[in-house]
Amino acid sequence: CRVGYGSYAQDIMGVHMIRSELPQFIDDPEGYLPINPPQCDILIMIGIHPDILSALPQMVGRMGVKGVIVPIEDRRWCQPALKRKLQIELDAIGVDHAFPKPFCSLAETGMPMIDQFIRTYRVGRPLLELNLEGDRVANVRVLRSAPCGSTWYVAEQLKFCRISEIEQVTSNVFHGYPCTASMDIDPELNDTIMHKAGYTIREAVLNALQQAIHRVKPSIEARLDPAEQP
Repeated sequence: CRVGYGSYAQDIMGVHMIRSELPQFIDDPEGYLPINPPQCDILIMIGIHPDILSALPQMVGRMGVKGVIVPIEDRRWCQPALKRKLQIELDAIGVDHAFPKPFCSLAETGMPMIDQFIRTYRVGRPLLELNLEGDRVANVRVLRSAPCGSTWYVAEQLKFCRISEIEQVTSNVFHGYPCTASMDIDPELNDTIMHKAGYTIREAVLNALQQAIHRVKPSIEARLDPAEQP
């Protein structure tokens, strides 16, 4: 389904896995980071122990990184206090940054490297285009996908769906996909991060539907007899 996107595998400079069996507190976080990390423009840190994440600014300097993305799929990955600390430190060294909660809420903010990442790889907050035929969805194009890929799954399941059922179908399909966000209540959201992901795809679908209706309405009105027009 991603054929139209093209392949960007050549842009991945490296992947460093950090083992999951870690102590509760880490005194030497840099010891868990790569000794000779590759030079790269964007660094994405997913599910990293908070103590290791705190060493992010030091590693950024060694790698020549211009932008950092720290997805927060679980509140334990990066608490608000650590997030604010990292934002201040990254601002001080001139590195663009984003801390989307969840990853599929990643949106352009005016930070050049983050915005370029979203536009180039077309991942982040889902963006869809619907075509209608009568009271059904005829086709769905994914213009920007959630990083987990769920947008493609939702798009496929929406084809031939009745307009009146589109919101319920979107919700059902989303919950049938293995969302990576936590179901624990996040105090900052006063909700679960997974629920926020669900609201995000629903909003994307309804926005696309509204735009599709707006495109179709003038053509329908043009075919009506003037006396029949509302």
